[in-house]
Amino acid sequence: WSLASYEDVGEYYAGRVLKEEQSNNVSGIMTTNIVTAGPTDTIKSVEKLFDHVTGVPVVDSEGVCVGIVSKKDLAKGGSTVSQIMSAPARTIKKNNSVGEAAAIMLKYKVNRLPVVNSGGEVIGIVSRTDIFTALESMEE
Repeated sequence: WSLASYEDVGEYYAGRVLKEEQSNNVSGIMTTNIVTAGPTDTIKSVEKLFDHVTGVPVVDSEGVCVGIVSKKDLAKGGSTVSQIMSAPARTIKKNNSVGEAAAIMLKYKVNRLPVVNSGGEVIGIVSRTDIFTALESMEE
């Protein structure tokens, strides 16, 4: 990631990915079986979630995404998720293109994007691995 800039990737994929067919959108690559955390959850209670994932969307009592917490954030110290999470979370909609997701990840230097509906509720998540896999299959 660090060697390619937002502009480099944008130029490379400019007539390819950013003008994709509708079948190449985020809904086709997102993970829908996700776990979430609440801002008032204790850090200790969410640590076990990171046995299988590297990032967890943080949602309020109505399911609206208010942040994201990563495995790296655990090292920050604190007692609750709200003290260590990145907020606001960079999010994306399921109808956005894979190219748009890649561009947002590069621009904001994030490794995952919660996928939200029009009400801001988390309905999935897209990781950089999902993006790379999708981009690689488009190249073939």
